[in-house]
Amino acid sequence: MTDALTFGLLVPCKNGAAYLPRLLATARTQTRPFDEIWLFDDGSEDNSSEVAACLGAKVLRVERSLGPSAARNRLIAACSCDWLHFHDADDTMEPRYLERVAREAQPGTDLVICDMPWVEEETGRTENHWTYDGAALARHPAAYLLVNTIGGINGLYRRSALTAIGGFDESLRFWEDLELNLRLSARGSRAAVVNEDLVTAYRRRGSYSNSNLGEVWRVKLLLMEKLRPTADDHLRTTIATEAETIADRFAVLGLWRDVPAALDLARRAGGDPPTTRHPGLRLLKPFLPDAWSFRLQHALRKKLAR
Repeated sequence: MTDALTFGLLVPCKNGAAYLPRLLATARTQTRPFDEIWLFDDGSEDNSSEVAACLGAKVLRVERSLGPSAARNRLIAACSCDWLHFHDADDTMEPRYLERVAREAQPGTDLVICDMPWVEEETGRTENHWTYDGAALARHPAAYLLVNTIGGINGLYRRSALTAIGGFDESLRFWEDLELNLRLSARGSRAAVVNEDLVTAYRRRGSYSNSNLGEVWRVKLLLMEKLRPTADDHLRTTIATEAETIADRFAVLGLWRDVPAALDLARRAGGDPPTTRHPGLRLLKPFLPDAWSFRLQHALRKKLAR
């Protein structure tokens, strides 16, 4: 069945010339080759377009950046393949990536996910490792997706499913993959999981997302806020927990003005922030605003960590 299907590799790229030879080398070594390889040059200031073209990719280019979501939508429109795999210019894939995930591209499935390590580029150290539970994802898709990141590089998508929901939300520069996957799940799309490390994401200190962490977490709060009014009990509990986790992230970044909004969402989703086992804080919580209790909790945690 899958032998008759076509598969496209789509690379949104801005200033990725230094990394493209590595990525496209892993594309050329696929045991099942991609039928089309496209790169969207999103206003690069380097020679990304020329490097990609020399290495065999079809290239689309704009002079002024449109953002990651628009780049992906332009790639969807350009590629004619049945199934699409998005891959960032600075990441890699294993030689068996497409051969392995293509087996799961069956009728009734719109998304195939594989496991993924996140590696620190400078040191080679694995910072995180994402592995997925297909049964848990099927039981509570939205709640599972909020907690278990599906990155831009470890999904294979049915093209017709993406076009049916209008592609990526072009207003987003962060969490555009999460938002897309939430809409797919709301539509009833089924995801298949391959528990093998078939792609690798590399993280660098100067990356765009690492330089804008406050905005990263504000966008995720906004997505959860949109989910809350129609959420069932399981999803509301997940939203409350995740909102409090984001409050912690704001605190670590010193973004105390953002903490109240995160705690407010946690409470409106049914939580009782801040969650604590400290007996003194539990006694004080009824008499203090959430933000005060949270700040006290954060200070205690820092003291204990010394």
